[in-house]
Amino acid sequence: MNGWRAFFSLIRWDLAVEFRRRETTLNMCLFAVLLLFIGSYTVSQKTELIDTFGPIYYWIAIIFSGTVGLSRAFLPERENGAMAAIVTAPIDAGVYYLAKMMAVWLYVLVMSFMVLAAYVVLFDFEIYGQYSDRILPITVVTALFCLVYVAPGVLLSAMTVGLKGGEVILRILLFPLMIPVIIVVLSANPRLFTDPELAVTYTSPETAMATLGALAAIYVCACYLLFPKVVEE
Repeated sequence: MNGWRAFFSLIRWDLAVEFRRRETTLNMCLFAVLLLFIGSYTVSQKTELIDTFGPIYYWIAIIFSGTVGLSRAFLPERENGAMAAIVTAPIDAGVYYLAKMMAVWLYVLVMSFMVLAAYVVLFDFEIYGQYSDRILPITVVTALFCLVYVAPGVLLSAMTVGLKGGEVILRILLFPLMIPVIIVVLSANPRLFTDPELAVTYTSPETAMATLGALAAIYVCACYLLFPKVVEE
């Protein structure tokens, strides 16, 4: 089967399964908004802390809620006993990984945009006022952040899907890989969410985008090469 044809067919199949169930995306969105609501309540009495802690809660909501989707990424394959069939399928296992990664990235992206909408409401982020020019950079950085997050997450999900306590193990393995990514977005928060003209000691949104893009390329290539070995085991 042609690689590109198989790639898009697998994405359509994964999206069709999720559209019928509507569990993964809904659960992620509800969990993320709940986390963000709790975060907004903790700073509601001290508005001067919103600009400092609001973006932190934003990234925390995406990271923790995303594991809900990652832990269920290979649930249909496990339920149907199809994990072993990935190896014998007439397509490259790496193509299967890329298709699964793109499908999960779309789920997480939908959840992230829901989190951004909730952030605008809960943290009084004026998208039509002084922060109107911040929405596009935040959206791009969020999309790249989710890609870097999902790339190793899908590989680790395949490793842990059949294990007892796999969701916990997934988080334990994934979060250390996210340390450089978290450092990048946290260092860019002041110029990303508030004033892009702040001191150069903070990372600019453009630098954050370039760094996240490079990390995404590294993680995707590494996981593409490792995925066939993982499913063989």
